Amino acid sequence: MFELRRFTRLARAHWAESWRKYAWFLAAGMLLHVVISIMCFARERGFTSFDTHGQTGFYFTGLFVLTPIFAGRYFLPMTNRASALLALMRPASVFEKWLLAALIVGVLYPLAYTMAFYLINVPDQWLASGQAQHQPAQHAMEIASRSARNTYEAFKPDYSLVTPWAMFDNWREAVGILLLLCSLQGIAVFGSLYFRTVPFIKTVLCCLLLLLVSTLLSTVFASQPDLVLGYWGHQRPLSSLQAIFYPTLWLVFPGLFWLASFLALKEREIAA
Repeated sequence: MFELRRFTRLARAHWAESWRKYAWFLAAGMLLHVVISIMCFARERGFTSFDTHGQTGFYFTGLFVLTPIFAGRYFLPMTNRASALLALMRPASVFEKWLLAALIVGVLYPLAYTMAFYLINVPDQWLASGQAQHQPAQHAMEIASRSARNTYEAFKPDYSLVTPWAMFDNWREAVGILLLLCSLQGIAVFGSLYFRTVPFIKTVLCCLLLLLVSTLLSTVFASQPDLVLGYWGHQRPLSSLQAIFYPTLWLVFPGLFWLASFLALKEREIAA
């Protein structure tokens, strides 16, 4: 089912065919980041968008928007019968093909995205920090307006470069974000394999429909979905059953989505 030498050959062949496509995708994301940065700096006091909170917002917005798109594009050749047959007939097992997709989508792309993000974010932070230091009056007004909401320390602007590990308040928040991202990746990969035509649009529509039904059911039954969704963010008093069920649910769903994508790939190969 798995042979390291065969898996290595598969990875090399895939990289030789797809590295330009991946490079263009990253370049498009970087270009979009540059455009948004220029628009922010063009505004009056636009440098305030690049404090540590702003940098964190830019990072996670791009991560949660671009990563599912990239995941949904991995098996894009499957929409064309000729290229699908070529991909499915490669001398590798279904598990090896699925594992390569999981590594590229789930591990390598987020790392590449992080590196690309900082290539743009470092100059943005440097410019914002310089403008904040050279505009003390506006800087003081910003401090006053933010400190008026609550305490000064809680909203004190900080224009230092935010590091990836500093974007999380604690390990629980990091786990929750990673599991949510893993779920979105699994859904995108599964949708791209399950739907034969326009898979991206159909996957988005199904997700919207599922969200609508879930919201309707939670309203009808007066449930509290925020207890599940916010489990990793803020600790609240939970019963012993809830303390076991909620994290299990968070762990099971990403696994089910990725398992479904494996089964969908296996079905496509059998049908070929």
